[in-house]
Amino acid sequence: MIKVIKDGKSWLIINKPCGTSVHNDSESVIEYFKSKGVETIPAHRIDKDTSGLLLLARTSDKVASLQNALNKSRKYYLAICRGKTQGSSGTWSDQLSDKAEGFKNPRGKKSNLKECITNWKLIHANQYFSLILFQIETGRTHQIRRHCALHKLEIIGDKRYGESKYQKLIKNKYQFTKMALHSYCLDIELEGTKESFQAEIPSYFEEIMGEKIEKFL
Repeated sequence: MIKVIKDGKSWLIINKPCGTSVHNDSESVIEYFKSKGVETIPAHRIDKDTSGLLLLARTSDKVASLQNALNKSRKYYLAICRGKTQGSSGTWSDQLSDKAEGFKNPRGKKSNLKECITNWKLIHANQYFSLILFQIETGRTHQIRRHCALHKLEIIGDKRYGESKYQKLIKNKYQFTKMALHSYCLDIELEGTKESFQAEIPSYFEEIMGEKIEKFL
């Protein structure tokens, strides 16, 4: 279910469910609002299988200003990843291409590599999984997913960049068919006002980790 978190004069921000595309789909976010007589234009994109915060413009003439605000914002994501991290925090600066490739080559073609920065902090870990908070400074396609794959911390449910045998094991063991990546927090200035938004964490995060997530944040 799409939940409106805040409704501004020229924008609105929502919590998008996993499995709902932003556009180009009869059941997309844009079509959902259109069915309610509300015009929306996405100011940015998040993957279909990524849940969480999405900023929408009410009119096309507001998109550029919202995109400019997003470029200056701080975006945070939560993910459940395979295995354990080396240390409690850090920064990944592996260069990535703009073109999304798959499990065999998450980095992309060498000739197209560009600067890419992902900051991470371990929130909680158990014997099998790590709950990690990411803050991205660049916006390459599938950036967090690809960096996780490169650092042997593939995201649970990531069919594109994860090892197929492992992901099938997780699917069968937990009956899990989603992806555990969530656009969790956005600090941004909109219409002259500093805003900080959070999207409620999906219940399947707790089901996978076996514990309440909020107590660690």
